[in-house]
Amino acid sequence: MCGIICCICHENQKPSLDKKLAELLQNRGPDNHNVTFKNNILFGGFVLWQQGLRPTLQPISHKNWTLLLNGDIFNKNTQNTSNESSDTLWLIENLSTCLNDDHILNLLKTLKGPYSMVLYNSDSNYVYFARDPLGRNSLLIESDSTCLKILSNSFLDHSGSKKACFELPPLGLFKVDAENPKSALLYPWKSLMENNIQIGLEGLNEILQVNASNKCIDPLWLLPSTFKSNYFDFYQLCSSKISAETIYDHLLGNKIVNESISKFIELLRSSVKERVTFTPNYCNICIADLKPQCDHSKVAILFSGGIDCTILAIVANEYVKSDDSIDLINVAFEACKATTNDINWDVPDRCSAKESFEELKQLCPSRNWNLIEVNVTRRELNEELQSHIKHLIYPLNTVLDESLGCAFWFASRGKGYCNGQIYKSTARVILIGSGADELFGGYTRHRNAYTRCNGSHDEKLSCLSQELDMDWERLPSRNLGRDDRVIADNKKTSRAPFIQEDITHFVRNLKPEQRCCFALEQGVGDKLFLRLSGYQLGLRSSIKLKKRAIQFGSRIANKNQNAKDLSINIQ
Repeated sequence: MCGIICCICHENQKPSLDKKLAELLQNRGPDNHNVTFKNNILFGGFVLWQQGLRPTLQPISHKNWTLLLNGDIFNKNTQNTSNESSDTLWLIENLSTCLNDDHILNLLKTLKGPYSMVLYNSDSNYVYFARDPLGRNSLLIESDSTCLKILSNSFLDHSGSKKACFELPPLGLFKVDAENPKSALLYPWKSLMENNIQIGLEGLNEILQVNASNKCIDPLWLLPSTFKSNYFDFYQLCSSKISAETIYDHLLGNKIVNESISKFIELLRSSVKERVTFTPNYCNICIADLKPQCDHSKVAILFSGGIDCTILAIVANEYVKSDDSIDLINVAFEACKATTNDINWDVPDRCSAKESFEELKQLCPSRNWNLIEVNVTRRELNEELQSHIKHLIYPLNTVLDESLGCAFWFASRGKGYCNGQIYKSTARVILIGSGADELFGGYTRHRNAYTRCNGSHDEKLSCLSQELDMDWERLPSRNLGRDDRVIADNKKTSRAPFIQEDITHFVRNLKPEQRCCFALEQGVGDKLFLRLSGYQLGLRSSIKLKKRAIQFGSRIANKNQNAKDLSINIQ
């Protein structure tokens, strides 16, 4: 992940880059950086090299366009999967042919990949900025009495200065006149009801007055899918009494189910492939000298041992070079109320990780898997949270944000024990299972939405559908931006294969009764479609594990706390 910042000052004041903010951005992009001015607008780019033969300096300018890009464009050349071309160079070359806003929108509608970007046209003096339609990468918008900033990270400022800071909602492309950066035009990604736009922009009016255009971008990947699945219903297929041992064989014996599972696995393989191959052939150690024959880990997986991450591991094994090891990073925290110096690190997620680790070794015996056990004491947790992590979580500020942010930060740092020896992950890419629960019905609230509805079966499914849609729509604001800031701080790129354009389009076109089945017990009915996919890929033990939220599986959180309460550390 790269760190980007654009600073537009009011009334011809000269913008500057705060030292603390520069350090946070530098952590995101250690490979090169540049800060420059265009028409009195500050542009800063801090690059983590992931595509192309060499790092591309940012900001990058061509003709009248300047570009800052944080993320990846994976379909820049659909006929050539080589890693020779930088996505930043490709994008600025295409951008330079754009003569008006319609041309920009036509370019954006073709893009696939997680990104946030800032564009500037020096002729018109307009600044454009956006997060991709799925909102996978962080982009904040911030203002004080002197400047408007669009940036990857901010920081908690206790100096007494008044500033407003929000995560930019991934609603579309925003356009601001640099001469008057107090209002913006929004080109929505897709046709939205006016009230939905206003809900997405709630709070942002402290910074910008946003007017939505009736001209929508309509990304091409949202067009109707060429794969048309015949209808199936897990509730009907599981209506007869079938043992848990035979349920997967029974369902996969259905031709329609089998075809849908096979199509999903095909899409997932494509998603994982582009996320593990579009990266330099060097680990974090060897990249400094571009050492040839690097066989260290370049890819890691945040590994709780659950179905989501274990599926990612077994698919990644197909595309990571056979000589490279793959790091499986598992994090555990000292109990909130430890009563002994002999800390038990075998928290629930550690136990399930060890179990799934053994299964992976049996299924992929030629792969060198590194199970990294990251153990975090309460003292270290509190020290890092107070001195550093709270800035990465900001502007989010709840107890849940604190727990999840800290868990992802320590895990992505990758410093722990492997085979009894101190080990630090050398990976530059970390795969995460984000989105799987929201897509396939993995949370307890999904089961509750179905079971607590007093209506008919169809009414229960309608309640479940609403819950799934709500969780999906708020995923960028609740999780993705924060997770990007936290993981990128450790000089790594997080990539979420489940949140890929074709996958999300395919799964969200499935009915709720085709994704999960709450007539079945926990560990079977929740995420049933995904569990069937894991079974098809050869997994047996990990597909039976019940869903555990990372904050409880790693024991970082106190179950007595209210997750929605404001954190006393992030104020």
